[in-house]
Amino acid sequence: MKTNIFSFGRMGLLFQRYFIERFRTELIYWGIMAIVFMFLRNTIPAINSLILVAGAFYAARFFWEIHHPSNGVAYFMIPATQLEKLTVAIIITTFYYFAMMIIVYAIGNLLGTFLNNMFASMDFLGDGFKLNLFHHSSLQWKLFEETGGSANLLHFVNNMPSIVYVFRSFLLLQSLFLFGGIYFKKNQTMKTFAAIILSFLLIGIFTGIEAILILGEAKVISNGHELWQGLLVNTVKIIYYLLIPFFWLVSYFRLTEKQV
Repeated sequence: MKTNIFSFGRMGLLFQRYFIERFRTELIYWGIMAIVFMFLRNTIPAINSLILVAGAFYAARFFWEIHHPSNGVAYFMIPATQLEKLTVAIIITTFYYFAMMIIVYAIGNLLGTFLNNMFASMDFLGDGFKLNLFHHSSLQWKLFEETGGSANLLHFVNNMPSIVYVFRSFLLLQSLFLFGGIYFKKNQTMKTFAAIILSFLLIGIFTGIEAILILGEAKVISNGHELWQGLLVNTVKIIYYLLIPFFWLVSYFRLTEKQV
């Protein structure tokens, strides 16, 4: 009975189908990402933003087949359960994608540093003329360095590598955009983004009203910074620990409903 619900063999075939069909696309995509990381290298805010934003687009477009009648029929006729299909989707859009981002970051960082130092040493006109655009720099891995903790949306713990903070936010965003990719029929990425912004606005308004009612308007205004800082940290912790499995669960039910 369990074999009919969940099979690692069928999951393996789903992985095989995905990578066979998208081998060339994946190769081009990760090649472009490696080139982008060559230029960004150790600009951590830009790297973090790229990982999160590109990952969101990747997750939102994963189930594009189910929103097109001809492709959708073929997809749902694949001999695998919806649980297996969703599990494969989570692994690919979350763990595989993040691992590949780290790999191409390492490749881009190595190549970028090498080329930068090569051009910095190059005598272009043979008379000691060098371009001021390039300066010798040592190989750095700032994405893996420790970052001092601060109470904001990404930092829950002090003195942990930047990559840990990014992965925590990445997990939540991927679960949200994967669900959005299943729920919305068109413009999945933009509609999911708009829904997230609206939800945060409503949560912010509700939290503000609740704080005023409980603590009193004067206290909220006088201690606004500390109050909102604490509320944000606690809210983010709840979102991280509860919403990720929640959105995976509702994605499963939505995918099953879509089949019906």
